Amino acid sequence: MRVLIVGAIQGGTIPIGRAIYHAFKEIDVDAAFLDYSDVQRDFLDVLASQDPNRSYQFHLNNKIRLLDIISEFRPEVIVGIAQSPLNDREMLSQLRQSGIRLCYWFTEDYRLFEYWKTIAPCFDYFFTIQQEPFWSELRRIGCVNYHYLPLAFDTNMEWRNTDGASGTSEIDVSFVGAPYPNRVNLFRQFSRSGFQIYGEGWAKYDNPHVVIGDRRITDSETRSIYDRTRININLHSSPYQNSIGEGDFVNPRTFELAGMGVFQLTDMRKLLTLHFNPAEEVIALSCWEDMLYAVDYFIDNEDERLDITRNAQSRVLREHTYTHRALEIVEALHS
Repeated sequence: MRVLIVGAIQGGTIPIGRAIYHAFKEIDVDAAFLDYSDVQRDFLDVLASQDPNRSYQFHLNNKIRLLDIISEFRPEVIVGIAQSPLNDREMLSQLRQSGIRLCYWFTEDYRLFEYWKTIAPCFDYFFTIQQEPFWSELRRIGCVNYHYLPLAFDTNMEWRNTDGASGTSEIDVSFVGAPYPNRVNLFRQFSRSGFQIYGEGWAKYDNPHVVIGDRRITDSETRSIYDRTRININLHSSPYQNSIGEGDFVNPRTFELAGMGVFQLTDMRKLLTLHFNPAEEVIALSCWEDMLYAVDYFIDNEDERLDITRNAQSRVLREHTYTHRALEIVEALHS
């Protein structure tokens, strides 16, 4: 089976495309990867210009790149990742008519990113990180071949290197990520010393814990911060200021931190218990007061922290790598 993975143009789904490509190779699938990350800056410039001619030319160039590799590689299956340029409905229809099976891994919150409404019916297999009520919405628009496919840990990544800017000293408590409203609001209430925040967009908020807030933190910096931190806060993003412990999907950071063997406190998620024991592998909390208490408790109980991180890492390597996800995609294709 020849599988073409079409990578994302922008955002956190770029490494997901690379990871699933390497995973297919590891299970001896004849795979190719179309990397669109090199046009990320052009994409942002086109959006900012609001020039329809530039937009048309940009999307045409991406389409030509895709058709060229299809012609050369002749895939039997195409797998798109969220934010990959697979949104031309006419082209998708033609690809399906030619006998290519089309898959899409929608690794985003369907409530916030609604482009699934346009593309989902165009794919033979639509993989999601959420279940109901998303699946009912998919059925309503004519997409019936959906599958739950959670995110995973990339066993090929390196994390004990830094780009220099994030430092090398140990950190008590840290958070890396974008300043969504719930994070901005809740982190304002965290007065504990030793807390450090990293992420693009934080500079405009008056929070003394922000260390780097005016630029994107690179992947290698992020992993170095995780690795040097006693307690990593994993607060899922939400547009609602007081949101904690209310969402459903499990973000990639949950699997990444667990796979790296570092300790995390996360907010409870509806689907978390499908993947982790929320008391013995990943500590999951449902309110901010419990999160603050847990920080103080686990700072003082290193042995317990280490036991939990070992449990989480063992679970991830046993069940939640991208190799596992590649096998699940293959199983769906053969069902």
